[in-house]
Amino acid sequence: MRTITNISLWTVRVSGTLQLLLGILFWTGHAYQLLPLHIVNGFVIVLTLWTTAALAFVARTRRGLAAFGVFWGIALPAFGIIQANVLAGSMHWIIRVAHLVMGLVAMGIAGTLGQTVLAILPARRSDLPTTVVASGRAR
Repeated sequence: MRTITNISLWTVRVSGTLQLLLGILFWTGHAYQLLPLHIVNGFVIVLTLWTTAALAFVARTRRGLAAFGVFWGIALPAFGIIQANVLAGSMHWIIRVAHLVMGLVAMGIAGTLGQTVLAILPARRSDLPTTVVASGRAR
C-alpha cells in the first residue's frame, strides 16, 4: 500500500505540474493543439485522486475528505467538459479561474490523502534506523 501511495503522490505532482504549464499556455493563447493532452492528463489526476481516496478508505483515515475526493473527481471533468460553453465572451475568465481552482483543489486533496495514508502506515523495514549493539552487529 505504501508503494501505491507513493506512486499516486508522484503522479499527481508531475501531472499537476504539467496541467499548470498547459493551462498557462492556453491562457496566453498558445498550444491549443495540446488540448487533448490536457484532457487525458486531467483524467490521470482524477484517477489518482480516486486512488488516494480508495487508499484512505482502506486505511480508515480521513473518510470525509476521501468521500469528498470521490465527488470532486466526478465534478472536475464534468465542469472541464462544459466550461467552453459557460459565460462565453469577456466574462469567460471567471470560468477559467474556477476550473483552475477546482484542479488545484483536486491536487491538494490527493496530496493530503496520500500523505495521511503514508503517515499511518508502518514504516518499511528498510526505512527503520539500525542500532549497533555492543557486539558491533546491526539489529
